[in-house]
Parts: sequence; C-alpha cells; structure tokens
Amino acid sequence: MALVSDSQIWHKLSALAPNSRSEHLSELFENDPARAERMAIDLGDIFFDYSRQRMNAEVMSTLVDLATDQDVPGFFNRMVAGEPVNAVENRAALHTACRGTPCAYPAIHEHIEACDAQLKSFVEGILSGTITTSSGKPFRNVISVGVGGSELGPLLTLDALSDRLPQLLTVGVCGNVDGTAYDRAFSNLDMAETLIIVTSKSFTTLETAMNATRAKAEMQEVIGAEWASHFVAITANAAAAQEFGIANDRVFPIWDWVGGRYSIWSAVGLPMALAFGWDAFAELREGAREMDQHALTAPVAENVPILMALFTIWNTNFLNARAEACVPYDTRMQLFSDYLKQLEMESNGKRVTTAGVEVPYRTQPIVFGGIGSDAQHAFFQQLHQGTDLVALDFLVFATPVGNGQNMHNVLTANAIAQADAMAFGRSDRSNMHRYASGNQPSSILIYKDLDARMLGKLIALYEHKTVAAACILGINPFDQWGVQLGKDLTGDLEPVFAGGAPAPERLQRFVAAFNRMRGGIE
Repeated sequence: MALVSDSQIWHKLSALAPNSRSEHLSELFENDPARAERMAIDLGDIFFDYSRQRMNAEVMSTLVDLATDQDVPGFFNRMVAGEPVNAVENRAALHTACRGTPCAYPAIHEHIEACDAQLKSFVEGILSGTITTSSGKPFRNVISVGVGGSELGPLLTLDALSDRLPQLLTVGVCGNVDGTAYDRAFSNLDMAETLIIVTSKSFTTLETAMNATRAKAEMQEVIGAEWASHFVAITANAAAAQEFGIANDRVFPIWDWVGGRYSIWSAVGLPMALAFGWDAFAELREGAREMDQHALTAPVAENVPILMALFTIWNTNFLNARAEACVPYDTRMQLFSDYLKQLEMESNGKRVTTAGVEVPYRTQPIVFGGIGSDAQHAFFQQLHQGTDLVALDFLVFATPVGNGQNMHNVLTANAIAQADAMAFGRSDRSNMHRYASGNQPSSILIYKDLDARMLGKLIALYEHKTVAAACILGINPFDQWGVQLGKDLTGDLEPVFAGGAPAPERLQRFVAAFNRMRGGIE
C-alpha cells in the first residue's frame, strides 16, 4: 500500500503550502469578493461556511483531488456495505446499519431488527410499569455502568437533550473507577427502585467490571436473591454476562462490527431511550441516517464531512497546526468536545498505516474545546495572541431558546465576531499588547436547532469526517491497540498496589510514598 505522501497530489500540496503559509486570510477575502458566497454548503437545516479556512482556489481544488484519488467515496460505500474495512482486525464497521443505512447483508439487518424489537419492548415495559422492580413497583432510576464509548455516548445524549425533552426516568452514568464516580452516580438513589445497565463489549473491561460488581453487592444487600431483576447487560459476551448472574432475556447484543466509539446507535443507546422514550432514540438514529445519505451521495467538493477531513489534513500537515478546537455556542453541547476527543483521537491517533508502515506525516491533531462564550474567557486568549496555529470549528444554533431572542442575538454575534477575530486579527501595531495576527483557520457550522434528530446528524457528521481522514491517510480508524497496552500494564501493576507483589525497582520509592500516604507501611 503506497503512502499518500508519495502521491503526486501530496507533492503538489507541499509545493502550494509555502504561499498559503505566508498569505493572510484578509488578503484572500480582499482578492476574492465572492469567497464567502462560494465557500459554503447549505444542507437546509445545516449551513457550513468554510471561507475562513486558509486556502485559495487552487489549494481547494487540489484537496478535492486528494480525496478523490484516495477514493474516500468508495471507502464510504465499502464501509456501509459491510466489507471488512477494519482490515487490521478483519472486521466490518457497520455502525451505520444500526441507524437504518442499508448494507449488503440481509442477515445483519435481521440481527438489528431482532435486537431493536427486544430493546423497544423492554423500554416500553419499563416506562409503562409492566416491567417492575423485584417488589412489583415501577423503576424510577437508571444507572448505566460503562466506560469509553459506553459512557461518552449516553452522557452526551442525556445532557444535550435534557432541556428539550421531558426526562421520563432519572438516568445517570457511572464510568470511572476512582470511587467518586460511583458515589456520585449512586448517592441519593434507592437501589430498590434502580435499574442498572452494564455495558461492556467484552464484559471484562476493568472499570466496568469493578463498578458492576460493587453495584451487584449493594443490590444484593438491599433486595437479596432477586437482585438480578434490576440488572441488564449490553455485551458481545453473553456467556460472561450470564455467569455474572444476568438473565439471558436481559442481555442485549452488541456485535464485533460495531466499535465502542461508534456504538451509540446500537443497544448502547438504551440509557437515552429510557430517559426520553423510544421515539427520541429513533429520531437520533434517523438524523444520523440522513447524514449518511449526504456523505454517500454528495460530490467530494460539496461533501461536508469529506471537506472537514481535508481541512484537518491540510491544516495539520501543510500549515503546521498543532490542534483543533470545537466550540459550540450552545450550552446543550457542552460535552460534545469530550465526545470528539475519543471519536477522533482514539480513531486516528495512529502512527502506522493499515499495512503496518510508519507514516512520515502527521495523522490526528489534538482535539479540545469548550462552549462559547465561556471559551472566549478561557483559552481564546492563546489562540488570538499565542504562538501556535490552532484550527477551530464554531457551532452555532439558529433558533433561540425560549424567549431569549436578545440573548441569542448576542450569543450569535459573539460566535461570528470570534471567527472574524481569529481570521483577520487586529492589524494596528502601535500597541503590540493589543496586536493580534489573526490567520487562525476556522469553519462555522450553523444548525437549525438541537433536537434528537439534529444531534444524530452532528455526531454522524464527525464520524464520517473521522473515517474520511483515516481513508486519505491510509490508517485504520476502527482499532485502538494503544488503549489495550494501558489495560495490559494495569493488570501487571494492580497486585503491587494491592500488596500482593513486590514493586519493581523503578517504583519502589514511589510505592513507599504511596503506602505512607494511604496509611500503610513503608
């Protein structure tokens, strides 16, 4: 497999880059009065303005050629069809099938339909009160125990939609294994009224297993032998879930062709469905399916996720950007950048191609973010006057919340003003403390309003962006062996801190200090 950096198109971009690095966005706008009109895509309820990206028409055309040459549209089609695009593990990546985008294998859709029927019946039974606690009373609380995608996906949907939709049950998430996460999730809950969802693809994930085991012990103390009626599992390892004690009819499948960070569309979305109802979960999926259709059918030059991927590659490899910031001017999206950290950095934070060849170019930049206008009073100072190039996505919603028209006008003005300030800076050098160079590349994405359908569209948009970038760079966005390394080392070190194994020499002083502070013996 040839490296993309060996292609003629990559070499052409390298030749164009020095001029782009020296050209200012203010010049690009002055020299092209139609730039803002031309460099935008209108999808009806989403408007994507990329005129503040640092590129001229020749660069833009060459980037489109790059995506075409690397056959991103073909990769999208192979992915949704069910081909093993996760070549390293010889697996398909069919998260798109979970939201209704057709694949080439009828049996896959049959599995999904069977799971959906089971899930929907369970959700309706819990919400109607026909599925009850061990004492015959309705469930009032739900805690989802999971980590990674099993935590971040449900957390995002619960937080983003809680102001829009009535919450039918109290639903929370428990991920970390530090004890505080567990206490925060379970404090003030009556275990006798609580349903616990244990989500782990392998059913061996350490954090999830420890939190689930603790919850099981506490549930047994409260309700005794009927504890299992308060548990369900979402896993690919049904045997392990049953060995844990969860009944077979309370085990919902997740398949090896759905990766954790792409899994909110599967049974992993159960916490959202219990919080807001099955119809809301169906709307989330429908929005994602609509974005699938755009990604699969729009020409490269008009394909928003492919363009976003190209901008990341251009900014990172040719303009030397070190990071990307996602800044939604929408409090409901305050967890979106956290979601993107895993989606993009766990997917594309790789240094070898799918063939195992080390790459000579940058793959995934650091992703961070925050909500506007809070972010303006936090890290924007460095972006305006610091020394590193950082690309930004500004997300802006168009429909005011409640009666806050005036507040929404100010919020929107803030977003556009910041995008302009990042692009054009302040040219007056008479006071260098006030001077801002500008020329930070950004895109502005306007969406009509944040409901379940729109949230699904936005998540799927960034999924396709991530996959498109991986295709162009020749890396696999569906494995995460770096994560596995940390898990393996944890298993080796846990006995040291439990007192069952001696500390290796490099850790002896550390362990002595740790034990002293914990109240143990040095």
